[in-house]
Amino acid sequence: MNIVLYGVTADVAERIAERYGLKVVNSPDKFDASGTIVLVPSINAPRYLLAFFNAMLRHEEDVDAVIICGADSCAAVSTVHYCTPQGKFFTLNGDLDAGELLAELYQLLDSLFAQGNQINF
Repeated sequence: MNIVLYGVTADVAERIAERYGLKVVNSPDKFDASGTIVLVPSINAPRYLLAFFNAMLRHEEDVDAVIICGADSCAAVSTVHYCTPQGKFFTLNGDLDAGELLAELYQLLDSLFAQGNQINF
């Protein structure tokens, strides 16, 4: 499973990666068949946003989920949403503390992994 996370800390991404056996990478160009989490930093410069957009389009078939935490504080949310395959875009409240955020992410990812396993049978 390849997951794009926007608006979380590296610590949160590492904990999720450890729980689900994924690697943390910094670009959709580094998606791996064994499963990855792309930790996207805050994107403010149009040039970097365009590079991210193009990378997402190149790997559209590989994206299993794009999760944005705190969409209200993400200036690039509309662009990220636009380049996400339909039905694979999720947002979480940005006002959650670290424990609540992890719990919400685990719940969402558990359901996505369960859904993926059903599809593979």
